[in-house]
Amino acid sequence: MDWRRIKIPGNLFPSKDNDPKTRTVILAKWIEFNEDPNLQYSFRLGIINDRDRTYLNGQLIGNTGEWDSQLPQNYDKVRIYQIPSLLIRKSGKNLLLIKIQMYFKNSGGIEQDQTLLGPTKQIQSSFLKDEFIKLIFLTVYATVGGYFLFLFIRRRKDRENLFFSLFSYSFVLYNFLRNQLKYELGLPFLEMKRMEYLIILTLIPFMYHFLRTLFKERYVIIGKMLDLIQTCIFCFFVFSPNIEHMNFVLSNIVQPTWLVYVVLIFVILIQNLKKKEKRAIYITVGITIVLIAAIIDTATNRNYWVFPRIMGYAFLFFNISLAIILANSFVKLNEQVEDLNKNLEHKVEERTVALNESLNQLQILKEKQDGDYFLTSLLIQPLARIENRIPEIKIETYVNQKKKFQFRGKDGEIGGDICIVGSIELESKEYTVFANADAMGKSIQGAGGALVLGVVFQAVLSRAKTSDTKKKPPEIWLKDLYVELQSVFASFDGSMLSSVVLGMVAENGYVYYINAEHPWNILYRDGVASFLETELSMRKLGFPKNNTHFQIKTFALLDGDVLLIGSDGRDDLSLTNESGDRYINEDETLIIRFVERTDGSLFPLVKEIEQNGEVTDDISFLRIQYQSDKLKYTLPEEIRSQFTNIQTEVKKGNHEAALRDLLSLIKKTSHPSFHSLAGKILFHQKRWEDAIFHLKLAFTANPSKENLLYLVAKAEYEINKLGEAVIWSERLFLRNKSHKQNKKLFFNILNRLENFDKKSFYLEFLSNEQNKV
Repeated sequence: MDWRRIKIPGNLFPSKDNDPKTRTVILAKWIEFNEDPNLQYSFRLGIINDRDRTYLNGQLIGNTGEWDSQLPQNYDKVRIYQIPSLLIRKSGKNLLLIKIQMYFKNSGGIEQDQTLLGPTKQIQSSFLKDEFIKLIFLTVYATVGGYFLFLFIRRRKDRENLFFSLFSYSFVLYNFLRNQLKYELGLPFLEMKRMEYLIILTLIPFMYHFLRTLFKERYVIIGKMLDLIQTCIFCFFVFSPNIEHMNFVLSNIVQPTWLVYVVLIFVILIQNLKKKEKRAIYITVGITIVLIAAIIDTATNRNYWVFPRIMGYAFLFFNISLAIILANSFVKLNEQVEDLNKNLEHKVEERTVALNESLNQLQILKEKQDGDYFLTSLLIQPLARIENRIPEIKIETYVNQKKKFQFRGKDGEIGGDICIVGSIELESKEYTVFANADAMGKSIQGAGGALVLGVVFQAVLSRAKTSDTKKKPPEIWLKDLYVELQSVFASFDGSMLSSVVLGMVAENGYVYYINAEHPWNILYRDGVASFLETELSMRKLGFPKNNTHFQIKTFALLDGDVLLIGSDGRDDLSLTNESGDRYINEDETLIIRFVERTDGSLFPLVKEIEQNGEVTDDISFLRIQYQSDKLKYTLPEEIRSQFTNIQTEVKKGNHEAALRDLLSLIKKTSHPSFHSLAGKILFHQKRWEDAIFHLKLAFTANPSKENLLYLVAKAEYEINKLGEAVIWSERLFLRNKSHKQNKKLFFNILNRLENFDKKSFYLEFLSNEQNKV
């Protein structure tokens, strides 16, 4: 056996070059006792890596760990063994043998602490005193951590308190796992070491985040990368069964990353020291002491030297620095409170004066604002006129703006909803023109849009009294009204939009209208309410390139029919469910049920809406009812029979005979169907002027027949009356852009008339697919 003298405590194999083939060593020491027979003696052998068997004079006096186990046993435990009095040789030397089996490849032996021989009571007392003093310090640190956690709970936005409490608790738990009293818990050694490795990973990151949040610094990309590395290693430690692997990763990967954390920490401190931040001074002093202690303890753990662990004591200085910061904060707060108490009455008076001044200014501003509201409402009132000269048409309107105001004792309201009704004469026929609009924006902004729309509408209506305008058919006049409104709203570059229904109704109840993203119109007929539209066809006024979607829609009101036009306030109701919770209505068919319950009456409808929910927006309605006193004319059976025979002859191809009989029948009884058939036969025979005469009579009596528009336009074109032809073709184009024959005819006429401006204008009405003529 090869014996050599060594110094203990210390690492027997500090480098891999000295790695022995065997993992077992024996330490021997000759001891002489000055024995007191009244004392019990013990050995304190320090921290032995990893398991040991201790003999005195050849007799086993103590052992720790399972021999030849593949798992670590107790490589950080201080060994204290009592010496049986019978084994001590009263005279002469006693041989102490310590047989050690190591766990790590390049470390082992009695590595740390101290070796002592003395009375058992004294050895145990000294050992417990040291460990309990450490626990007292840890209790203080845990209390500090709890205090900072309490501060965070009371004020969640101060996250620095959370990070410091996490750091404190991690520090306390880590140092407890380094304390010898942990073995009293009876927990498995491997799990305690795993917990120790997991906790040590969090210490430096928590300190970094504490300082980062304390001084309100950015979470830099380097910090994020370091945190990601620590998280990955944390997961590895959770599942790794090998302590030696953990120790290697900690020493060679984790601890180098701590250097980068330390650099980030001192960058934060130096930046705030430059700002002369007092907190940075105290923390820099405290953290410097902690870092020095950490370096010493790390070197001790790596067996560079033998030195007691001092981190548990050094951390006290860091807590003192924080205590100074808190004390300064409390002193400053108390000074502010004392100053507030001394000058409270004066400050309250100053604040009251300032508030009164602000209130007066607000009242002045509000009065000016209400004055603006009042003036704007006065401007809108004459524009929202209701003028109807057709007895068969009954018009009712309702407007309720959400914004109410009072100006000099007068109540008023202002908003973007407006209803306008006027009368014009076109082609010697009376028409009632109507508009229901909802301008974008609240209160004054919406009112501005309503004002613009009202001014333009009334201006176009006034121009309709000129002789040139009176010659226009209803489709073209309605198109001109839309184009003028669209061009004005488009000039605001999207800052002013308005949904609107523009329309006109004739004495016979025939309606022409356009719907620019307004809620769908409702037809109430025979006790049943239904929407006239089922899909969006046009965007709001002011929307760019809106002409592509332009279309004039037509339909005929029957006797007793009611047309209801309303803004989106009719749907924007705040309703209550069975649980009592409020919600905004999303059922667009709800208004249909309201109309049917109230039989299409306007003011009962408004009452029904208000009873079922709270109106959350401006709301307006325009109600048009057609009531004709004219009796419906029914053809006699004899006349109907003659017409049926004529239709049969036409189908057989006997056009001449059929036309002769038909013209004879027309002399007896004039009917739109008779003129329509006569016009078609004459059109087929290319008797253009006679065809035009009958087709126009048929269309005048029944303007819903779009094919008659095309036939008249084509016939006028054939006799080279291009001016008349283009009007009839344009009317059909405005109703139905998809009519391919008419579209081709219309643009051909414009080319022949060399009216390229109008052609270019109407090409904008076509989509890319339609733009082929």
